[in-house]
Amino acid sequence: MLQDDGDIVRGLGFVTLYSAYLEEHIDALLSMLGPVEKFGEDKQRWPISRKIKHAKKVLSRIDNREFNNLIPDLDICLSLFEDRNELVHGRIYGNFPRENILKYSRPNIADREINSAELYQLANEFDEFRAVIYRPTIFKLPRALNAYLKQKLTQPKTEN
Repeated sequence: MLQDDGDIVRGLGFVTLYSAYLEEHIDALLSMLGPVEKFGEDKQRWPISRKIKHAKKVLSRIDNREFNNLIPDLDICLSLFEDRNELVHGRIYGNFPRENILKYSRPNIADREINSAELYQLANEFDEFRAVIYRPTIFKLPRALNAYLKQKLTQPKTEN
C-alpha cells in the first residue's frame, strides 16, 4: 500500500501507472474469454470503459456462480477509471495563493480542491482491484470456461 507523502504530482503518477496495470488485467480477462467471444485487435484498441462493458456482457453468457462478484467488481473498476479520467484530463494547479485546485476539462463543472491523499487513495484502489480482477482468472474462470465449452460441444447444432 502506497503511503501519502504529500506530493500531488507523484500521487498522480501512481494513479496513472496503477490504472495501466489494472487495464492490463482487464485485457488479460478479455483474452481469456476469447473462447466465448474473440478479443481481436480491433477490440484491444477500445477505450477501457468499452472493454469493461464488453467483459461484463461476455461474462454474463457463462455460468459465473463461482465468481459472481466479478461483474459488480468491474462496475467499480469503471468508476475508478472515470475518477482517473477526471484527474488525468483535468488540470491541477497547485499552491499559489490557495489550495491545490482541479480544473475540469469538461464545461460546466466547477473547480474543486484536491489533495495528495485523494490521489494516493485512488492509486491504492487501482492496486486493490488489480488483484480483485486477477484472482478469479487463476482457477474459477478456467473452470467456468471449460464447463461452457463442454456444454457448447454437447448442444445439438441448429441448421439455418
